[in-house]
Amino acid sequence: MKMDGKQWVVKQPVLKTMLKLGLPIGVTQALQVVYNLTDMYWLGRLGREALAAVSATWPVLFLIIAGLAGLFQAGLALVSQYWGAGDYRRSLNAGGQLLIIAIFTGIPLEVLSYMVIPTFLRLIRIPEEVAEGAIIYGRIFALGFAIFGLMESVLSIYSAAGDTFTVMKIRLIGVTINIVLDPIMIFGLFGFPALGIAGAAIATLLSDLVSGVISLVLLSKRGVRGERLTKSDLKPDPFLIKKFFRIGLPISISSLSDAAGFTVLTSIISLMGAGALAAWGVGDRPFSLIDILVGSVLAALSTIIGQNLGAENFGKAIEAAYKALALAIGMSSIGVFTMIALRYEVARLFIPSDPEVIQYASDFILIMGPSIVFFTMLRVAFSVAQGSGHTKPVMYISILRLWFLRNILAYLFGPGPLSLGVKGLWAGMAVSNVITGLIALAWIVHGKWLKPVIKD
Repeated sequence: MKMDGKQWVVKQPVLKTMLKLGLPIGVTQALQVVYNLTDMYWLGRLGREALAAVSATWPVLFLIIAGLAGLFQAGLALVSQYWGAGDYRRSLNAGGQLLIIAIFTGIPLEVLSYMVIPTFLRLIRIPEEVAEGAIIYGRIFALGFAIFGLMESVLSIYSAAGDTFTVMKIRLIGVTINIVLDPIMIFGLFGFPALGIAGAAIATLLSDLVSGVISLVLLSKRGVRGERLTKSDLKPDPFLIKKFFRIGLPISISSLSDAAGFTVLTSIISLMGAGALAAWGVGDRPFSLIDILVGSVLAALSTIIGQNLGAENFGKAIEAAYKALALAIGMSSIGVFTMIALRYEVARLFIPSDPEVIQYASDFILIMGPSIVFFTMLRVAFSVAQGSGHTKPVMYISILRLWFLRNILAYLFGPGPLSLGVKGLWAGMAVSNVITGLIALAWIVHGKWLKPVIKD
């Protein structure tokens, strides 16, 4: 098969390709982590209730938009595999289907989420002092679901085609806007009113809007490696839409399961009080620093696997999976044990004047930290599934992790029969990562995913 410069992902060595694809993504994720930490920093100055409100709202928001996750996964698999096969027009046509589905799904989700967020938060028994802020944050954030779908769809097309540098530039614009607007909107600087927790949500909404518009204009005017999105790509294609749902439905079910599971987990943590809920947010967010390197490797892995399967280069696809697995485990191990050594300093950074939350968050980092290495194995499996399009196995593993392990064990060890307190809560959560990580590792090694879905 003749290959051109657009297929450099297929032609170049695996590690070199991971570096070229992953470095821009790593820079992007570093900026996103800076934003997330900045967000927690400013909200922490408002008190534990503001931190707890964001921690409580995210699982509910995740539950509502989980259906979109499968679309992005299916989009990356189809766009990358058609691109690897050299069928660029079909690749952009698949991207166009992703775009219109994401936008028209996002609009009704905005309306639905605005209506149901208060009910969801009551169902999971969020502490009364947290509920008002959580409703405000969730409703404002939800108004941007269609914008989020637009932006993520376009960036998935660029990533699948191997142009992660453009993805980095677009996300850089959005993150910069977010970082600048956060303190202005929260505390009312430069003549703006002080909006508190609502300001944090508005800053995110505005940054996504700017990024989404820029990304769509770039794809339609300049294109990705010379291939532009056209009006014909936005015409519904029943064949591709069927593939989207066949590949994406298991991931959507997995995401819905995760979101519902985390919503229940939030309810379980809430039984231990606002201090435990705030500590969960404080303790969990710093682990996102590890995602800077691990996430960049895994994002590159999905594109490498997708394009090589499309080109029927199966040996290189399995080589990429094994090398990414080794790199991800190594990097997460270094990051986790560094975080454990600095756990008290990390907790004090976000909420310096609350000794109870500091202790709970430090315990979270100590107990959950080692299990993150095993969770990394599951993340590698998700990246393999995303690139290959074989998504059912990771759906089953995801459901097992939250519903049959994490929530049950967290309740038993924490507020439940064993009554081991907040430390028991964290221990139950950690065990679920270890078990499902090992199962995910076995699936990667077994190799049944080595079949391109565009050949079906």
